Amino acid sequence: MKNTGITVCPLSAYTGAEISGIDLREPLEEEAYLEIRQAINDWGAVFFRDQVLTPAQQLAFARKFGKSEEDTHVSNMTGVDGLPEVKEVLREAGDARNIGGFWHMDQSFYDLPSCFSVLYGRELPPIGGDTMFSHLSAAHDSLSPGLQRTLERLSGVHVRAHADSSEINSAASGLSFDYYVESCKRFAGIEATHPIIARHPETGRKVLYFSPVYTDRFEGWTRDESLPLMKYLTGVLGKPEHTCRFRWEQGSMAMWDNRAVVHYALDDYGGHRRLMHRVTVDGPWLEQSEKES
Repeated sequence: MKNTGITVCPLSAYTGAEISGIDLREPLEEEAYLEIRQAINDWGAVFFRDQVLTPAQQLAFARKFGKSEEDTHVSNMTGVDGLPEVKEVLREAGDARNIGGFWHMDQSFYDLPSCFSVLYGRELPPIGGDTMFSHLSAAHDSLSPGLQRTLERLSGVHVRAHADSSEINSAASGLSFDYYVESCKRFAGIEATHPIIARHPETGRKVLYFSPVYTDRFEGWTRDESLPLMKYLTGVLGKPEHTCRFRWEQGSMAMWDNRAVVHYALDDYGGHRRLMHRVTVDGPWLEQSEKES
């Protein structure tokens, strides 16, 4: 299949689009690259089906959009085929923990998080294991002007170790308290502060940059003071009208912009193995939004 023309089909009013008419094994021509990039800007996440890719081909596609990252320090994931940038996202049939089973953007605990994530389905359960996406601009735009002005003045503190706490993250329910203690030691100091309201550098749209698990508190607030407002914002992100749901099939690949969407891996395939390959790509980060008086 020559990559001479593609079709973009939105999955919902705000979030996600399927792209067809392209074979990602072929070199990505500039016109196709620009169309995919525009679709990501429009919808936050794009999806491809019926792709037969090697890890090297997945990596080559991802590198078209920026510098690929090794992420060796804070990840529990291993590289494949001698490619440290291509990470295994693996859940064995007997694992209690569901990786990514909470609303989040990848690596928000860095000062400069990854911009794009590219995820390819290698081994999929017979049913379940879908991934949901929610658009951060749609979430922002749904807030009242008064709350928007309040959030313009706030920053969130994102903490890596929170993903391993069963008290903070329900997806970590299979992990012990001792595991969390060890994670706190291993990931000590791996945290970052980001504005709650920021501006996307390519689209110019404002986003609600908030991660319900990784965000520990608002800067200058205690966690107890922060929790009621954070709970409300979590509900805003999860509103069905802000989301889309992607059903994985053999040969499916998803690419999303961590500056524009959060995602959630559903935990409804217990007893089955699920293996994905992920590549993350860096790029221009979010811009400070102007604080309104």
